Amino acid sequence: MNSCSDTPSQSQRYRPLRILRQVVAEPKRYTRPWYFAYLLLGIVTAGLVPVLLPLMMTEVSHQASGVAFVMGVYDLGLMTSLFWGVLAERRKAYRSQFFLGFLLCGIATAVFPFMHSMAGWMLAAFVLGAGSSGAATVASLLIVDFEPAAEWEPRIGLLQSFNGVGQVVGLLLAGAFSHGLFSAGLWIAAVLLVPALVLSRDGLPAATRRSGTGTHHLHRWLDMHALAVFPRVNLPAGIGLHFHAFNAKGLRRLPDAVKTPFGRFLFSWFMLALGVAAFFTYFPVMLEHSYGVNSHLSSVTYALVAAAGISLFILGGHWSTRFGALRVYQIGLWIRLAGFILLAIPLLVPVEQRFTMGLIGFSLVVIGWPLLSVAGTNLAAQLAPPASEGEAMGLFNLALSSATVIGAFASGPLLAAFGYKYIAISGVVGIVIASALGFGLKVPPNASRCQAPSDVQRTGPAA
Repeated sequence: MNSCSDTPSQSQRYRPLRILRQVVAEPKRYTRPWYFAYLLLGIVTAGLVPVLLPLMMTEVSHQASGVAFVMGVYDLGLMTSLFWGVLAERRKAYRSQFFLGFLLCGIATAVFPFMHSMAGWMLAAFVLGAGSSGAATVASLLIVDFEPAAEWEPRIGLLQSFNGVGQVVGLLLAGAFSHGLFSAGLWIAAVLLVPALVLSRDGLPAATRRSGTGTHHLHRWLDMHALAVFPRVNLPAGIGLHFHAFNAKGLRRLPDAVKTPFGRFLFSWFMLALGVAAFFTYFPVMLEHSYGVNSHLSSVTYALVAAAGISLFILGGHWSTRFGALRVYQIGLWIRLAGFILLAIPLLVPVEQRFTMGLIGFSLVVIGWPLLSVAGTNLAAQLAPPASEGEAMGLFNLALSSATVIGAFASGPLLAAFGYKYIAISGVVGIVIASALGFGLKVPPNASRCQAPSDVQRTGPAA
């Protein structure tokens, strides 16, 4: 990483707040009409679908294990971001690909209620994941490739805040449709993407890149610390999370990375994602069947906790600078561990407060994500080898993506064999291992937060 003083300056320490004030002071400067299309996408893919689709599938098929395969295929669709990015770069078809992403999402969401087989659901889920990935990838490219580098942070931060607001709204809507109106809710989701198709064409930049925004390797190092202060909630598939794509060169470095502190943290991050993947695949069904928390209440609770957690993105960035990212990362792990312990206890021993423990446990699992997101990203940047920062961040995202896919697919047969207690135990075990691996990591003394220079280059698409 770049050399900077061990003690962060006053401007560095309050950088997230400065960027937030910058956006609030000049919202018109940093906002584009197509941001509202991204907000509608957040309502659908981050709010309505993750709640209503598992509920509808369980009602139709009368078995929960199949949900894992459908959501796993959805995760695979999200991993097509590399394809979307390369295609956009080579063909310069940003406008048409952005529109296509929303179109695929709308079609897939609309056909879900008409499907009554695993094969149909899996096909639609893959299309939905691919469309979501395409829209999210091109959305980031529209900023990184066409806007001045000095404005990347506030613009992408504001874009992600639109998606975060969309998630909160979508979860509230999901609660309204969760009383058996699953198909109606999914159709409403599809209808919401119709205006998104119109907005996705409004205010897009021309196909010619602005001068001075970058070299032929367009996706330079983004200041992840600043981006992380804006709302990004841990979703079943984490849309909009990956700003760094993995690539073949970075993958070849994996054996060498394993032997380093960065490799140890990478394995910790992998185990965290692997442990919680099953829960975020099944949470609306699990909460209703195991704790008596109906899907309406779980959706509203998720929305309220996610909204409250927005402040933790800002505080997490400040605490990471002041106390160290490793300490904040461990605190985030402990919060999630407490949540999964509360979820596990009623499934292992008879207790009277099953409903309360389930609701509190669920809230703790969700509220821990802002701290993990900010601190985890900072740790990855601080521990990354200086000569290969971009590749290291690619491996960081690969660890999360692959663990989510593996955990989602594996949760189906394991749920069928051991019941919902497997999901809670999986969360406890994964987080304990993640915490043990992260304990005592040595962060280089010159790895304090400072802005990366604009001439650092990286390859691959931003997603």
